[in-house]
Amino acid sequence: MKKRLAFIMAGLLCVASLVSCKSSNPSEGNKKEETPEVVEDTRDHSKMIIAISESQKEFYSMAIAKYVQFHPETEIDVEVIPHMNNAPTEENEKIKKEMKDMQVQIMAGKGPDVFLLDEENVVLPDMVKSSYNGVFLDLNTVIEGLADMPLNQTVLKAGEVDGKQYFLPLGYMLPGIAVTQEMLGDWTPSSDQPDKFLKEVSSHTGVKGFPAEFYLTQYIAGLFGTSVFDYEEKTITFSKELQNITELLAERQELSFDEAEELPNVMIMGHSVESSLTELMKRSFASDTDVKFLPFPNGEKGVNAQVNVFAAVRANSDYASQAGDFLGFLLSDEVQGNTGWENFGNGKRFTAIPVNNNAVIPAYKYWLSFGMEEHQEEATKKAEELFQITQQVTTARFCQYENSLIFDAVFMTSDKSSVEKKLDNLKDELRFYFDE
Repeated sequence: MKKRLAFIMAGLLCVASLVSCKSSNPSEGNKKEETPEVVEDTRDHSKMIIAISESQKEFYSMAIAKYVQFHPETEIDVEVIPHMNNAPTEENEKIKKEMKDMQVQIMAGKGPDVFLLDEENVVLPDMVKSSYNGVFLDLNTVIEGLADMPLNQTVLKAGEVDGKQYFLPLGYMLPGIAVTQEMLGDWTPSSDQPDKFLKEVSSHTGVKGFPAEFYLTQYIAGLFGTSVFDYEEKTITFSKELQNITELLAERQELSFDEAEELPNVMIMGHSVESSLTELMKRSFASDTDVKFLPFPNGEKGVNAQVNVFAAVRANSDYASQAGDFLGFLLSDEVQGNTGWENFGNGKRFTAIPVNNNAVIPAYKYWLSFGMEEHQEEATKKAEELFQITQQVTTARFCQYENSLIFDAVFMTSDKSSVEKKLDNLKDELRFYFDE
């Protein structure tokens, strides 16, 4: 994309506390802490600084290199946000401190100019609340400049807050169940609620549960089109339907799947764990076994997309114009479209379903045919089929924080109380959430 996208900078960073500065443990997050000292920002701000989540580093490093070829006048430094787990290691403690320092700098109106993050980022886990707090630039003018591009408008709107585009969805994922065509037959699921859908497919395929069901425990809130948080009304609601699927997964996690067949199984399109789905489909070409993907319903007679790769610009960045142009480039055909998959290499794959609709078929054709060039025809047909599944999306949200709260409160605790009680306790712990 050669056209420069100019846009008006938003107001200065709000001094209100960010939810990202809380502990991932809700009860710890409610404890009052002293305002941390702002760590000196030693970055070279003569260049535009782009912070990238570790799992997206290889793909976006290639994209940045390509952008600089088109725009040699723009100098860019890359800062990698490392993946961090909960293991009490010295390395994780070091990462935790670095991320805390970055959070404080962002609150002070400093830090990276552009963020290329995914669902695993620990710096800004609740993008919606951070948007309300004035952390990001309004990108509406950037969106206007992309009006002629074939972007998935439903997914794009997931980055809107109060009519302003505070973050830019770049990719999304769809949890579902993979089955063979032989197993599926002419049958079509009729349930529009996730728990009933899971039971229905389980019953039709004759299994008690699916080997990878535990993946769903990490994405429960995102299966629905309605958010747990109402940021305008400042209310928190765990619906009966959400409680039902949570209870079902909690009940079934005790089952043993030692003798379970490889299919049917829970899979996720557009996720770093998706290789299991694409590998199954690739193997099916050689055995002439067709693998189908059934996306989970969102409770509203549609499918909810969970935004898992996204971009944002710091509100008071000195590189607003360059950042806007760069974000437009990330959604362009040069990166996400028909030509965007050339020379990127399998190890540098984009771990999401692209928001640019032009990119979906070429991306899946590339992933499904890599190393199996003799099955180009089958890969093309399956890529087109998967694209049609993406067109079933009727709602889209960024739900990382909601997902992690429910997962931690229900599945990462030794508490033996009921799911209903655990959700009630979580809601009580979050009663001051909107005031922080």
